[in-house]
Amino acid sequence: MISKVVKKLWKGKYVSIRDYELSSAINNGGMCILHNGESMELTPAQLEDLEPQGEAFKSQFNNNKYRLVDIFWEPKERGSCEWDD
Repeated sequence: MISKVVKKLWKGKYVSIRDYELSSAINNGGMCILHNGESMELTPAQLEDLEPQGEAFKSQFNNNKYRLVDIFWEPKERGSCEWDD
């Protein structure tokens, strides 16, 4: 399982991850997302249902392109992810 810290929500209700993070999470047993002290855990099966939307963005650091995947933010009880204190 990979972990991702998200600093802000899009439209106040979505977390955004990059398409390559989605692929990595599917291959590594899921993803745990942390935002503002709350966490949300996604299984590989849940992640496989998600698709990148919209245009591709160019990274400001290395010229790679990526697309964003928006996930409705549904935090679970505190400490639901194993790495969350």
